[in-house]
Amino acid sequence: MNADSTKLELLLEDQDLILHPGQVLSGGFRFNSEEGLAIKRAEVSVGWFTEGKGDTDQACVWQQTLAEGEVLDAAKAISFETKLPEGPWSYDGRLIKIRWVLKVLIYPQSGKEFGV
Repeated sequence: MNADSTKLELLLEDQDLILHPGQVLSGGFRFNSEEGLAIKRAEVSVGWFTEGKGDTDQACVWQQTLAEGEVLDAAKAISFETKLPEGPWSYDGRLIKIRWVLKVLIYPQSGKEFGV
């Protein structure tokens, strides 16, 4: 894990984390550092993937660039919002599982990208 990823705080409006198809997912992120971080861009995405027997499937159902050419710092939270698709539903079977994931990726001006 990149040391900068420990400074990235994910802020979700619904802390319950039980979301349903068609529901709105909203939140944001903040970079907690006194010195800030100059970035090329910051992206957020929502996707799903399978685990278990057989081939692994995955898909990104939504992606958005939230910031470009800015300096991230703790004083500025960057927000996002998207409506979740109708499927596939999460599933926790014995042979296959369907998992959903929310990712925030930061591409700094120098160094390697990192995220949560």
